[in-house]
Amino acid sequence: MTSPMIKRVNYPSIVGRGTFDQFFNQIFEDPFTMVKRSTEGYPLTDLYKDEEENQVIEVALAGFSRDELNIEVKDNSITISCESAGADEQQRRIARRSFTRSFVDYDHQLDMRKSNASFENGLLKIVIPPTEEAKPTVIDIQ
Repeated sequence: MTSPMIKRVNYPSIVGRGTFDQFFNQIFEDPFTMVKRSTEGYPLTDLYKDEEENQVIEVALAGFSRDELNIEVKDNSITISCESAGADEQQRRIARRSFTRSFVDYDHQLDMRKSNASFENGLLKIVIPPTEEAKPTVIDIQ
């Protein structure tokens, strides 16, 4: 009787069944799907497209001031960072901590340099327009 060279183990591995398949399947979804999943945590972030096909990044930053925020555009990425200047413990009611969050446009479909940002009532909103090449073109039928 011969014993098999490869034996299937019936208990879970560290990686888990289907982890690699799930990862590679997600790559081909919406370009921002992977970014959306990576933005879970602090600070709360929402990514969506508005009615003009602009990519919008909204970041909940209650308790921060406009002067503490820094937004930097480099190549095809935009980075939001904040160095929290420890507030008075008596007045601190909302957890604040320093953070850095980057968003990358892997498809080069967004014109990062034409981005605009607003900060109102603790909500940072960054609007990034699509590149001219990414905008749809209407073709006349003759």
